[in-house]
Amino acid sequence: MIKNIFFFFALFSFSCSSDDIIRSEKTAFYRVYKDIMKSKTANVNTEAIIEKKVYDKKWLSKFNQPIILLSSLDSKNSATLVALGNYQNKLTWVSSDGVSVSFSNGVLIATRGYAQDLMESQHNDLETLFTSNIKKRSKSYRYLNGQNQYRELNFSCSFTAKKNVSSRFLNLVLKTTKFTENCKAGDTRHTNEYYVLPKTNIVLKSKQWISPANGSIKIYNYYAFQNNLF
Repeated sequence: MIKNIFFFFALFSFSCSSDDIIRSEKTAFYRVYKDIMKSKTANVNTEAIIEKKVYDKKWLSKFNQPIILLSSLDSKNSATLVALGNYQNKLTWVSSDGVSVSFSNGVLIATRGYAQDLMESQHNDLETLFTSNIKKRSKSYRYLNGQNQYRELNFSCSFTAKKNVSSRFLNLVLKTTKFTENCKAGDTRHTNEYYVLPKTNIVLKSKQWISPANGSIKIYNYYAFQNNLF
């Protein structure tokens, strides 16, 4: 309990300058979570009016700390996350609700706070994934089951690249390289998409899979635009 209290006070101090914005999107984050975890048998009223938010440079200028944006696949619900820390080139982002996602070179490697968290993943090519001509790759994802035992999925993946793909970010249209990753481990399959600044490891936006229970989310790396790269 003491650790939890300390964590939330630390997070409050870290993001106080944009607290109003983060709090205003707290409900939106829960919508992202519910969208991922929605049940096919539940009778939910889907006619709720959702205000369309404009994500442009004016909106981004309201933040004075690094942020990313998570979105549901239908783009109806989204929430901002702030940078929590960088350890050995593994960058962790956290929401106002304490849910966190961690990346290495733009690739999702762990989550915390979901129903079926990606506890850890193993890759051997992340440093050169987007700058080398990689066609095939493998990776391992580990999850905890209800008995606190690890379940490991070992994926075999194909990896393809398409150059000069026009992608919209805020008020900009940029040329990117789109990498598509198709993976399977037994009956479990997923497809990830990465839109990368050419000849770099900078992932500007992506669609990445978390777990069988959670499915995929879209991720927008607005930190790259806060760094005055464009």
